[in-house]
Amino acid sequence: MQKRICFTVIILITISALFSCSSSKHTVKKLPPCAWQVIPINVDGSNRDWPSPYPEYDDKAMLGYAVSNDKENLYITVETGDPATQLKILRQGLTVWIDKKGGKEETIGINYPIPEGADKQDAGRRPSSMHAQSGAAGGSIDQQQRRRMELEDRVRKALPDANEYSLQGFKSCNLQFPIMVADSCGVIMRIAIDTDDEMVWEAVVPFKSFYFKSELIKSDKGRPINICFETTAMARPAGQNPGRGGGGHGGGGGFSPGVGMGGGMGMHMGGGGGRGGHSAPQSAPDIMEPAYKTTKTYKKFGLAFQ
Repeated sequence: MQKRICFTVIILITISALFSCSSSKHTVKKLPPCAWQVIPINVDGSNRDWPSPYPEYDDKAMLGYAVSNDKENLYITVETGDPATQLKILRQGLTVWIDKKGGKEETIGINYPIPEGADKQDAGRRPSSMHAQSGAAGGSIDQQQRRRMELEDRVRKALPDANEYSLQGFKSCNLQFPIMVADSCGVIMRIAIDTDDEMVWEAVVPFKSFYFKSELIKSDKGRPINICFETTAMARPAGQNPGRGGGGHGGGGGFSPGVGMGGGMGMHMGGGGGRGGHSAPQSAPDIMEPAYKTTKTYKKFGLAFQ
């Protein structure tokens, strides 16, 4: 009798151990959750409804971003204080991809603003020394500040042209729309420059327009969703070598993302300095350099539910 009991105990322990090993092999890494949006976001191109600072930041793309949801809507925002990145977005557009299964498929997309020819947009506006000086980066602090102010001026003049968006991969509204006209899916978006010179991009996307169901339930909590923020590079001026301070001249080492650029939402000019014991100062990175880079920022979230 005792032998039979011992044998039974051994079998139960073995089964329990096997089950534990099997469970550990299939443990799924917990995703960072979307924030649960208690009060719906007022999509107006302002960041006052969002946490400050934004919880996510890509220093290479120079973009901060946040994602939240309630039962009916997905809320997305992007923010940047870098004027070259702002101009790139206004000229070349920003595409936000949504993979409802948590992968990296680029089938459901919001394109806003819609790119238009930079030459067409700049035509008739006051002459700027930005292009002339972009091939000769560096200069005094006053020159750098003046170039930055000129660039910020170009951004503000280009902002009114961000008046159309397009949708693709949605259930019933894959067209181009004026920004002030509601589409049949209920997608709403805005872009604006705030008092701190931050560009704020916002969108509300109803789940019914792209997801498996029109409203989340408790069992949807933690389900993966992947968001991608894509920017497209502007054309580099003719005769300018990428990564160099000068156009046709020799110079120091190539430009490294982040060198001379602030890690926060704004941009800070880095100082010069010697290299290898030499006293000759290095040229500051071109203020327009971020505009000449295509970027993709992926972030996978788990849907929230409360």
